Amino acid sequence: MSDIPDLEPCTYLSDDPAIIAVGWLDADAAYPAGEMPPELYRKLLELCVRPWQPFAAAGYHTCNLCQFDGPRFTNNLFIPYQSRIYAAPEAITHYIAAHRYLPPAVFLAAVDACPPMQSMDYKRALLANGGRTLLREAASDQGLSQD
Repeated sequence: MSDIPDLEPCTYLSDDPAIIAVGWLDADAAYPAGEMPPELYRKLLELCVRPWQPFAAAGYHTCNLCQFDGPRFTNNLFIPYQSRIYAAPEAITHYIAAHRYLPPAVFLAAVDACPPMQSMDYKRALLANGGRTLLREAASDQGLSQD
């Protein structure tokens, strides 16, 4: 995994410009730090339990912001909001708790508005905000058709 500036297209996962990166941190790049509202952090933690995954991870990422023995992460979060899908590594909760990373306000609003993962409301929100592209790309990578 490499650094992707917040609110830039997440080309690491998709060529779709509606898929927006948040929380793709690296030790070699500066990131915003500050206080995150505790209730939004708890909601983000809930979204990390069995997050929707359009494709399987091909490995893991070890936090390189930690001085020693950074934890490993494999999943990504997809948070639908206002015609965008905010894509964040599941490491985002670690970055917030351990390294004081402060995600952009629009992402925090997306987290606040996000229905519970695996719910039908989440799936509807995902499709209504561009998730169909992720499904199509994932199916294409696997040689499947979504038509």
